[in-house]
Amino acid sequence: MYHFDLALGTWMIEEILLNSRERALRFGESISFSVLGDYIELTKPRLLFIVLMSTLIGYLLPEGSIINFTLFKLIFGTALTGAGAHVLNQWQERFHDARMRRTKQRPLPSGRLEAEEALVFGVILSFLGISYLWMTVNIITAILGVMTLGSYILVYTPLKRVSWINTWVGAVTGALPPLMGWAAQQGQLDLTCLPIFLLLYFWQLPHFFAIAWMYRDDYRLGGFRMLSLDDQEGSRTALQMLINGLFLLISSLSFYFVEQGGVFFIAVAIASGIGFLSTIIRFMKERSVERARMVFLVSIVYLPVLCTVLVIDRVFII
Repeated sequence: MYHFDLALGTWMIEEILLNSRERALRFGESISFSVLGDYIELTKPRLLFIVLMSTLIGYLLPEGSIINFTLFKLIFGTALTGAGAHVLNQWQERFHDARMRRTKQRPLPSGRLEAEEALVFGVILSFLGISYLWMTVNIITAILGVMTLGSYILVYTPLKRVSWINTWVGAVTGALPPLMGWAAQQGQLDLTCLPIFLLLYFWQLPHFFAIAWMYRDDYRLGGFRMLSLDDQEGSRTALQMLINGLFLLISSLSFYFVEQGGVFFIAVAIASGIGFLSTIIRFMKERSVERARMVFLVSIVYLPVLCTVLVIDRVFII
């Protein structure tokens, strides 16, 4: 079955590339790097990097963690699954993306790739990713992969057009990859995996609230019902940033109490958490695009720094 899956996937990928080549030749274009770049763009590489980083953290955190070839299998399978989810998300939102200034130049709304190609590409990646995790890692990791994929494309993505609650729901999806790492290492889940889940969950909320407020007019044009839709002054957004920023700080401290982080980590967690909160407080005082952008920029520095320190503290110090 595994060989059949790979053969089927390989054939379908060849069909996609053939269709892209024929279309490119028809319009007198070169497909070499431009088409490849468009397919890569569909996978949202920067977001995929965060997914893989959080998966790695989940793999390294359990007590007695062993780094072996399973880690490569985990990262490879998760990369396929995450990339597939991102491609399907862009396929679902192609018409909405076409209305927004920040997304209308993506491969699908711009017409550089056909919707059918993206759909097949996303299905192939997702299918191969889940199959690979199931056959080479373990069933629990694969099930968590299915939950991540399903909640992203079947729950979160449609909910974005229905209710501003979507951000809280989507944060659950974004917090599942470290549990995949944990399950790959341990073969099971237990309560000690809760801190990394909560850290990823509460980090996403102020991060995405900042994005949604910066581009609130764009989201309105796209038909997405974000918290910022009826919050032009930013007061509700600022309050939610503060509340979840405080929960983020508390979540980071919980690593110490389950003995996954030592004194070095706790010192960095407190300092970085207070720094993050200070940018949120500045946004509360001056609700401007510049202040919201600062919250966003600090958030994308905060997570990799804290996770790097957590790994160093866990692997080399504790």
